[in-house]
Amino acid sequence: MKTKLKLTIYLIAGLIFGLSANAQKTVIKKEALPANAQAFLKTHFGSKKPSYILEDKEILSTEYKVKFGDEIKIEFDKKGNWKEVDGNSSKIPKSIVPKKIASYIKSNFPKEKVTKLEIGSSGYEAKLTNGLELKFNLKEDFIKIDK
Repeated sequence: MKTKLKLTIYLIAGLIFGLSANAQKTVIKKEALPANAQAFLKTHFGSKKPSYILEDKEILSTEYKVKFGDEIKIEFDKKGNWKEVDGNSSKIPKSIVPKKIASYIKSNFPKEKVTKLEIGSSGYEAKLTNGLELKFNLKEDFIKIDK
């Protein structure tokens, strides 16, 4: 009985490892991005050309990663919805930051700029030039400061 259990565990572990090894990263053109991602890039970056665009395919998911120069990296989900915009310590375009969050930051941290913005199932996280990380819910209401 124990041997069958061990064998089953090894088979499952091998299957999971095999599936994850199938991940593929491919350089693609802007036109190959989902429409939502193309619209996001056009709205917030205009005609600025990315350094590269990667399609990161795994068995159960696909993500897209776009990089501009030495600074801004953007991650999109398989539908082209943005998940993260990271300026690598440089400010990200103001137009990306939702109005309510931008207003909160301007009122409470007037000298700071947003260098990273993430959206997840529970809300937003904004990183500022001073290193503080602010958490907001999906309604863009401030929740707390993370350090």
